[in-house]
Amino acid sequence: MRLALLQMASCADKRRNLQKAVQMIREAANNEADIAVLPELFNFLPRRMTKEECIPNAENEEGQTISLIRELSKEEEIAIVAGSIIESEGPKMYNTAFVVTKKGILGKYRKNHLFNYGKIKESDVFLAGKDPLVADICGIKTGITICYDLRFPEIFRAEALSGAEAIINVAAFLEETGRAHWTTLLRARAIENLTYVIAANQAGAPENGFKFYGHSCIIDPWGRIVSMADRGEGIILGELKTEKVKELREKMPVFKDYKEY
Repeated sequence: MRLALLQMASCADKRRNLQKAVQMIREAANNEADIAVLPELFNFLPRRMTKEECIPNAENEEGQTISLIRELSKEEEIAIVAGSIIESEGPKMYNTAFVVTKKGILGKYRKNHLFNYGKIKESDVFLAGKDPLVADICGIKTGITICYDLRFPEIFRAEALSGAEAIINVAAFLEETGRAHWTTLLRARAIENLTYVIAANQAGAPENGFKFYGHSCIIDPWGRIVSMADRGEGIILGELKTEKVKELREKMPVFKDYKEY
């Protein structure tokens, strides 16, 4: 399966972000990608994580963003992991990633672990999701996680135990923490679970104040970096080979030997 990671520099201008996302998805399709992955909060990245900024830009699955993604998936015949958006459910808001194919919405994942660091207080804005998600995307069992979830190996293990051969992390990972921890955490999650780990991050660019680390990447089940972006906007492509996952899990039966404590 051919994969495209779309490293965007999103901003607070939803119209501009959606135009950019459409352009990048079309480019991914032209490069014969089967799946395109967008970063966290790709359609609207608030300048400050407050309810005042987020409420006017919250949508449900029938809103502008996911309706556009559904049309584009059908038109380009490409599966899309729609990074995440601010999802509304009545007065509640969630940080939610949608998995979309030409047949419609395959599933959605609400960020389980909310990021509270410095001036960023996601728990003041969002409710936390409760469940992992594993979806069959183009014949590959794929888990979905969002950004800060990366620091909680339990959710990656839960998705791997549910059959995930690849786990996607859509992110707006900061420059500060990214330099210190990004690659180490991604490789650890891949090695622990003998699974591909696919990470699509926000780019560091003037549009979003140079706050984000970029370095979207594909990690193979042995923990090797298959491909990695730099800090700026762009698309990286890679191939996923599920036979490699099966081969390694047969050699090292971590799930057979797994014990709950």
